[in-house]
Amino acid sequence: MRAFYVRAEPLGAEGPSAAAIVVAENSDQALLLLRKDIDFSGYRLPPAEMIRFEAAPEEIRRRLGEAAAHEIGVYRFTLLEPSDPAHTGMPPAAVS
Repeated sequence: MRAFYVRAEPLGAEGPSAAAIVVAENSDQALLLLRKDIDFSGYRLPPAEMIRFEAAPEEIRRRLGEAAAHEIGVYRFTLLEPSDPAHTGMPPAAVS
């Protein structure tokens, strides 16, 4: 099983970027899961960023919960706010 960090831009000119972790067998399956996910309906796909991580089921369970260890899906959808100008070049921060 693989985990993918995904960052997507909004379809409209305004609005925050979004990020999530996708647990899937491969990148094609990850994109299919994003297309079906209601939270990503207002975001451009393919995503602006998609980073693959190899992870053991135990590590996925510890980080994302029991369901993620054995079920593919989109986890931890988060809206992102732009970086502070003083931190240009840094990834956006999660909105709390």
